[in-house]
Parts: sequence; structure tokens; C-alpha cells
Amino acid sequence: MSDTNQIQNLIAHYLATNYPSVLEPFLQASHLPHPDPSQPPNPDLRTLVEDWASQQLVNNLDAVIIDEEMAPVDDGSWRGWTIKDVLRLQLKEDVKLTGVQRSFEGISAANLLTVGVAKVPKREFDTSTASYRATYSSRIITTSVDKSLKIIDYETGEVERILEPHRAAILAFAFHPANPRYLLTGTVLTDLITDQPLQSFKSTKFVVRVAFSPDGQFIATASYDHHVVIYQATSSAHPPPPKEDDIPLDDTDDPTLACEPELRYAEVHKIKVDSNPEAILFHPDSTWLMYTTRSSHLLTYVRLPAESIPTHQQQRWEIKTKSFNPHPMDNHLSFAVLNMALHPSGNIIACQTGDHRGGSGERILLYGVEPEETERLACLWTGSEGDDFVLPRMDWLPDGSGLITTTPNGYLNLIAISGETRSSVKVHGAQDLGQASSEVVRDCHVVSTNKGDWEVVSVGYDRQVRISR
Repeated sequence: MSDTNQIQNLIAHYLATNYPSVLEPFLQASHLPHPDPSQPPNPDLRTLVEDWASQQLVNNLDAVIIDEEMAPVDDGSWRGWTIKDVLRLQLKEDVKLTGVQRSFEGISAANLLTVGVAKVPKREFDTSTASYRATYSSRIITTSVDKSLKIIDYETGEVERILEPHRAAILAFAFHPANPRYLLTGTVLTDLITDQPLQSFKSTKFVVRVAFSPDGQFIATASYDHHVVIYQATSSAHPPPPKEDDIPLDDTDDPTLACEPELRYAEVHKIKVDSNPEAILFHPDSTWLMYTTRSSHLLTYVRLPAESIPTHQQQRWEIKTKSFNPHPMDNHLSFAVLNMALHPSGNIIACQTGDHRGGSGERILLYGVEPEETERLACLWTGSEGDDFVLPRMDWLPDGSGLITTTPNGYLNLIAISGETRSSVKVHGAQDLGQASSEVVRDCHVVSTNKGDWEVVSVGYDRQVRISR
């Protein structure tokens, strides 16, 4: 049989199987007999076409040249950025921390412990329009020794709301990444639309760290009862799809805030550690939880369950570690990592040290975010000797070119990712309190401004909220 007849025979069998209505005209034009269904060609026409398409794809991929030196995208998305690209970032020469721009006094009669800034939701009934109005406004959130959490207007410094969800001081809080109506404070999940607690979690001592995973599916707590606990969402943070008989919402309302707060979590994994856990951090892909402890030289990774992978194929709660010491076989403990912060690119972790032996000063160690990336990328000296009773804090600049660090003596430091200490400015310290500890800077948070710049919100034992630039 000639090549032409073979091709026509393949087409005839294909039409007989898939498009029988056009088979007869094709047979008349090609002068072929009716194909025998009991003797189909092998391979058939569909297989041949798919094989050809696959081979074309292989050929096209072989012809692709991947430029490993492709310039990273500089639009805030961090697409294409590698660890090497991040380490080459330069803190612009004119960028400095000069001093306090604004100060909010009278926020608390007790020492302030933590600070953050978030778009806090609010839902109100507007009597002038007889409609609900939902808003998300920039607010400063602080906690203090008096067991309260305060929500403060970012511009005026007015205290809008005071929550007291705990019987003890709140040492850590976090907002849900997709729905900020949900606030986690220590052992309590609170709904900020009603200001009511939704769920509480057990701990026998202070919870010093809390975190949501980036996808909101998990929360983690670290407590001085020597436990790191992981909880998984059992319901959604988002409203259910609307029903036909639902009353339509006002144009100024938001279904995320108008629905009942259904989000809840259940404990799924509990880790007993040998000493106080100090820092926790979720991987940006929500695949791992990382934590450090006071008496360990290791950064520990715990693998999280993944919905996209069948349960029998998962290595749930798998543990991996990497050493903070330069040599992986070195078990010597000369410091503890007390704080961690993820670089805006998601590629690098900053690990802030404390509890030093031998008089060495505080430093920030940079590592790749993946458990296999064990090489220490950089060591940034902060110039602070640290304090046995005050934990250091830091936050990245929005462009990732440097960090702001706290000190126990009232100063904020601006440190470039290259290691240069660009600025060291006295921000906190009240003379009239008569206590040496009044100079302690307890926490800081870097905020992007509407003008494309940034500023630092900090709190301390002088009981002040300072905004610096």
C-alpha cells in the first residue's frame, strides 16, 4: 500500500469512529472501500498526531535558551529574584533614619510590649444613608503589661478600641493574611467586627509567639511551657457563596465582614521542645513551619500537610534541621536565635541572635529559606550587646535593602543588607520615669507610606508610640 493510501486508510478509520456522517463523501472522493472496524490500524491517526505534537514540543523546548542571568523584575513582585540578586541589593546613599517624626503619648500607663500596623476592618450602620459601610483603615496595634490590646488611629493617635481577651499580658499577635477581621493573640482568636473571642487554645505558660501561615490554613503558637503547637483550619475565613433568597448587600458593605465569623482551628500537631521556644516562622509557600529554641544551635523545619498531595504520599510532620554554626558538625552553643524575619522576596530569613556566651555582640545571620540551603549567607553585626531580659526585634525595609533593629538603650538602628550600620538614632527613653529600663525599645514595625517611602513605628518601656524616619 502506498503512503497516500495508508494515510487515507487512517483517516477513513478515524472518521468511521468519530465522524461517521462525513465518512461516505470521503470514501467516494478517495475511492476507498469501507474500513473494517474489526481491524483498526495500529497506531491510529489520533495516536500519530499526538506523538507528532509531543515531539514538536520537545523540539521547541530543546531550542529554548534559559538566561540564568535574566534581570529580576523590579515591580515589587520579586519575580525572578535569586538569593544572589537579593544579596546585591544596595541601600541608597541618601536613605537614613534621622529621628522621631511623631509621638503618641498617654497610650498606656504600663510598659508597651508589641506593635504592628494593619488595615483593620470596621463595619458600621450609617444612619444618614440607612446602609452598612465597611472600611479598612491603617491602624497601629499595641499590647502592654496591663493585659490590653489597643487599636490606634495611625494619623491622630486616638485610641479607637481596647480589647482585653486575656488574663495575662499579650506578648504576640497576628492577623489572618486574607481576612483581617480575625486576630490571633496568644491563645485567643478574636473577631474584630464584633470584638468577641471566637476560640481559645490551651497553654500552661506564656505564649510568646503566634503566626498564621501565608495561606491561612494553619496557625502556630510557641509557649514557654516548652511546646510548639500547630492548628489547622476546619472552616473557611471567607463567606459562603450567596444564595438566591439572600438579601442583597449594600454597595458600601463587604460580604467578608457581613457574614458570620465561621473560621475555627483544630490542633493537629504538638511538639515538645527541650527549652523555651523563641521564634517561629512559616515558609512563604505554607509548606514548612520553622522554629528555634533557647538552648539549641539548630533551626528546625516541620513539614505541613498539603491538600494537593494524597495523604498516603505525604511525609507529614517530617523534621529537618540546619545548624546556625558555620560547620554543620559543630554542636557548640555560643548564642541563641531569638527572632526571625522573612525577607520581602521570600528567599532569605534573617535570624537575630541573643543570649550570647563569651561576650560576643548581637548579630543577624542570613540564610536561604529552604531547609537544604544550609550555607550562612551573611553576618550583620548590630552593634548592640543585647540584654538578658529584653528580646531583640527587627523588621525589613519594604525594598529589602536593609533592616531596622531595636536596642535596650533607646536606639533604633538602620542596617544595610551589606552589613553597614547606616543610622543609629535615639528614639525612646523617658527621663521622668526614673527607671533605667525606661529606655528599652520593645518592638518595631516598618510601614510603607503613600508616597513610596517608609517609616518606623516603635514602642518601648517609656510607654510611648514613636513614628520615626
